[in-house]
Amino acid sequence: MTELSAAPPRIAIVDDDEDVRTALEALVSSVGYIAEAFENGDTLLGSERLASFSCVVTDLQMPGINGLTLARAIRRDHAMPIILITAFPAPGLKQQAAAAGVSFLLRKPFDPSALLEELDKLLR
Repeated sequence: MTELSAAPPRIAIVDDDEDVRTALEALVSSVGYIAEAFENGDTLLGSERLASFSCVVTDLQMPGINGLTLARAIRRDHAMPIILITAFPAPGLKQQAAAAGVSFLLRKPFDPSALLEELDKLLR
């Protein structure tokens, strides 16, 4: 009898910087997750596939809605973990992120293994 394996987790990558988006998508895909990139939060929120994601990795500062606003909008209807990435950790950001439902705050620049380790913890 063969054992059926579950589909790999789907990760939404949200960043307005195309190079960062592409790099994160490649990193996440390299360890077997299914990654899909979005250029902004509005595009992700408007996607019919939003509920299919296991986790969202999003930048904080983006045109349109920022990462905190995106996290709050996702949390209204979905319980998936959210990883927020920022290069500018302002005072109080950790508390704001927690209040918005962010699971993990990651400061740029970061070691790619830190993101992969956190994804592994959140998606076990």
